[in-house]
Amino acid sequence: MAVFKIHPHPIAVHFSNGLIPVSVFFLMVFGVTRIPDMEIVAFYTLLTGTLGSMLAVGTGLFDWKKNYRGAWVPVFKKKLTAGILAIVIGMIACIIRFLNPELLYSITPLSIIYLALNLFILGCVSIAGYLGGRLVFQ
Repeated sequence: MAVFKIHPHPIAVHFSNGLIPVSVFFLMVFGVTRIPDMEIVAFYTLLTGTLGSMLAVGTGLFDWKKNYRGAWVPVFKKKLTAGILAIVIGMIACIIRFLNPELLYSITPLSIIYLALNLFILGCVSIAGYLGGRLVFQ
């Protein structure tokens, strides 16, 4: 039972959701420098952040049940929706990039969609983080 005294949700959230802005940052660095390794780092950071988000949502559900008795109020609906969207869209973006490793070496409709998905994921984790901060610091 000691593992739950370390608050697994904030740990999981800060790790995984912190990687999403880093991924977008490396996409921007690649866009400016065209250094291939920057795009590769962006992809693996997105993949790690997406996989970690599954743990963040899972621990969030545990904390929600434990600390808020599963109250189905708007803030939790929004947080869960944002978290699930981040995971699903993150998986889609990772699959697109995995199947098209040269995706960002030219401007195509698919490369624009991929970049838009990354920005959408960033928005999702930002919203979930903002709402989580409001819960903690009210």
